[in-house]
Amino acid sequence: MKFYYDPDMPSEYGMIPYIFSTLYVGVGATALALAIGLPTAIYLAEFSGQRIRNIIKPSMETLSGMPSVVMGVIAFFYIVPIVFAFFGGLLCPLTAWVILAVMSLPFVVSISEDALKAVPNSYREASQGLGATKWQTSLHVVIPEAKSGILAAILLSLASVLGETMAVWMIIGTVNTPPITLNPLVPSNVISSMIATYIYGSEGGPASYAAQLQQSLYGAGLILLAIIGTLNIAVAMLARNRSTRGA
Repeated sequence: MKFYYDPDMPSEYGMIPYIFSTLYVGVGATALALAIGLPTAIYLAEFSGQRIRNIIKPSMETLSGMPSVVMGVIAFFYIVPIVFAFFGGLLCPLTAWVILAVMSLPFVVSISEDALKAVPNSYREASQGLGATKWQTSLHVVIPEAKSGILAAILLSLASVLGETMAVWMIIGTVNTPPITLNPLVPSNVISSMIATYIYGSEGGPASYAAQLQQSLYGAGLILLAIIGTLNIAVAMLARNRSTRGA
């Protein structure tokens, strides 16, 4: 397995399938987390009372502290059978979407709520003074003003999902070459779980095989680090733009 381009090597044996699968799983899980987390953040910031907030916020903090392996066990014994019963898929990206979305919810909810609360109350008062309802104010005034913070939450969630290893490794499947397909029910593999799967083989077998495998694992790690680093830089730039606008 080589992470660089080799014209004599078939494309299915390179890193492109792993990169595609990693991004496919990451984007799908983040989209699902956004579909659940953003309405939750809007409700907490704009509509809920203190009693509800005191229940949901500690729940998010507890969820963020759950070990990855525990979440993987829960997904393996509960989510995987449900996905198999309804969709026919077993270890596949769809199961990874569900558990990774749950694991990244604290990022989406907490950061999005903070961004929504940072919008000055004068904006809300002006909108409602012109006759807008609270929902209209939230949708057309508050959310557009908090869009950079919400985008930062999305990018941080995506970065955390892309770097997740144990839970994904337990429930997505570990095929040698993940197929380049948009079907979420086909067993796949991602860069992080591929590294976890092959790391022990890099110390055994013929010296030439071990050297090539080590090279591939280093390359895969660098690719994953570059993707996550790019996302973190984008978040830092968004945070800087927010602080500049606030000043």
